[in-house]
Amino acid sequence: MAKHKKESLEKLLKLIEEISSDSENLWFKEELSKRFQNDSIVNNESTLIKNIHEYCIKEIIADQANKFYKDFKIKEIKETLIHDFIRMEQFRREDNFEDFSLAMFQQIENIVIHLYEKHRLNKKVIASSNDYLTSIINSGSKEFYRNSRGPKIGRFIMMKFRNENHFNILNENWFFNHKFRAVLYYFYFNELIKFNTQSFDEIYNQGNNLYLIRNRNHRGLAPTYYQQKVYDEIIPSHNKYYFNFLGFLESFTSNINDNL
Repeated sequence: MAKHKKESLEKLLKLIEEISSDSENLWFKEELSKRFQNDSIVNNESTLIKNIHEYCIKEIIADQANKFYKDFKIKEIKETLIHDFIRMEQFRREDNFEDFSLAMFQQIENIVIHLYEKHRLNKKVIASSNDYLTSIINSGSKEFYRNSRGPKIGRFIMMKFRNENHFNILNENWFFNHKFRAVLYYFYFNELIKFNTQSFDEIYNQGNNLYLIRNRNHRGLAPTYYQQKVYDEIIPSHNKYYFNFLGFLESFTSNINDNL
């Protein structure tokens, strides 16, 4: 974990610039050159400052990553999450949107797979497959109860919204999007979908969009019509989606952590 605050590092940069501007302090720049193991730094003040600045930025990003996951309860994967957060922020600084999305998705994926496997969510969904979602409030008691006019849990998680007679959850393949929906249902919404599924759909769609952008790193089959539609919406406006996806990451991790 980084020991230095951003304000202290910025003061250090200003001090180094002042010292380096004095011709009597050539020894200082030479000593810094040795420490950074870069011979070109000796006679290149701007390169010197740039290298020190990059070092300070890396310290700041590492500090941010550690603080972001400081209280995260899944200890087994915390180090990996911090590592991928640092990669994500470095890619953002480079305006490398696809690798930024990949590094963020790897954090989401790590959390989803861990919770899915540890809590055997497939068995949990199967056991409650025919139960209706808890979503309707009783006007008298102000408590939520199962909405018999809404979807059942099995169909909701597996996205089988039509009443296909052949649907059998025991025979369904669990892809990432199904595991993601199960984790959202049990650990983000804590098994309570209030009123309707709009709030669930919104957070799911954000995660699914991130997943689709991540898939651009795997050059293979041509995108489907839906995938291409998402790309056409996001890629030209990717600068604002840095913040959209960061908001999603914060919301996802915070809500998961609160319900663990």
